[in-house]
Amino acid sequence: MKTKSHSIAVKITLVSSMGLYAISLTQQCYCISGACGNHWSGISLLALGAIGGIMSTAGLTWYANPFIWAAWSLINKKPKQAVIFSLLATLLSASFLLAATISDMQANVTSYITGYQPGYWLWLASMVTTSIGSVMVYLVSKDVPLMINNRVVLQVDFNNRCATGVKLITGEDNIFRKGKKKIKLYDGMQAILWDHDYNDKKVDNLAVIAVINYSFKENCWVAGFNFDDLKHESERGHALLEN
Repeated sequence: MKTKSHSIAVKITLVSSMGLYAISLTQQCYCISGACGNHWSGISLLALGAIGGIMSTAGLTWYANPFIWAAWSLINKKPKQAVIFSLLATLLSASFLLAATISDMQANVTSYITGYQPGYWLWLASMVTTSIGSVMVYLVSKDVPLMINNRVVLQVDFNNRCATGVKLITGEDNIFRKGKKKIKLYDGMQAILWDHDYNDKKVDNLAVIAVINYSFKENCWVAGFNFDDLKHESERGHALLEN
């Protein structure tokens, strides 16, 4: 389930980072021997790196680009992975500051790096912005319950059955807790219940669609479902736990 805070954090991160990245492509990035030619602009370096045109250890920092692209694509649905990719991108891009020379434009011609231009700093700032934003999105989203097709996803113990489904243990606040997840229950809540299981020694989780209501008979919240619908994910044409 994407909260408002989650959506805002993702949007701010992507707009800021992509904006800095786009501007960096229009600027010169570094100087060699006091010269800062146009062929060292961000867009030129991006193209040269893609075809292996930057032949040096410093040129390896080009690979920060696919890492940051991956972080952008993952930040909304998989913020934890986005954190990893964005940190790798930041470390790679920052490592350019440690390079003294670079082979530029012509094979086997090495030049000394004598300065850094706005294009590089903006490019590095884009990486740092994505790293900070990814961490913020991850922190905002890690306590938020997963939603699939507008149904909250709950891990339950199917051994805790009653006549109409499974009992959900809550406190007086009507909040179901599983690990760090906290879900406020209400009558008519749509849910997908699941739990770990094995089939032929392979992980094959059990899952079922349920409706949550408070049961005065059981004196607790109950997730009701048809027991015939409780199946292993491999038994379905389309697994319930897949978006």
